[in-house]
Amino acid sequence: MGYRSEVRIMATKKGFNELNKYVKNYLSKLNHDEYNLLDNLDFKVENDYAVYFGWSWVKWYSSYDSVSAIESGLNHLREKDMSFRFARIGENYDDYEEDSHESEKEDEQDLEYPSMIREFDDSYVIEEMERVSPVKEYECNEI
Repeated sequence: MGYRSEVRIMATKKGFNELNKYVKNYLSKLNHDEYNLLDNLDFKVENDYAVYFGWSWVKWYSSYDSVSAIESGLNHLREKDMSFRFARIGENYDDYEEDSHESEKEDEQDLEYPSMIREFDDSYVIEEMERVSPVKEYECNEI
């Protein structure tokens, strides 16, 4: 099954187009039909200025060509002074990674950072408890 991550990236529209072009070129140089993550997004939202996109439950290993293409592409954006935000949440609670670049160019500034919320999934825990035996739920002041 493997270790999975949630990944989100924010870039300007120009940055997204540059990343897409870079990744396609990167993968074509490998002389095989590698899976292009940008052609298989789980999430994409855009406005006139920016594109927010990513993947859910993805195997994000740098040793995978599809992943190294994205990581190398983000470094390419940095070298071209194009703004981006990157965030990855792994399965383990302490596994969080982020990277970003803020361009000096006026039309490349003020991108939002991906926002992460971790919260308790009480419904799941209660369902698992109910598999073992009936549960009783209390109001806070009944305990």
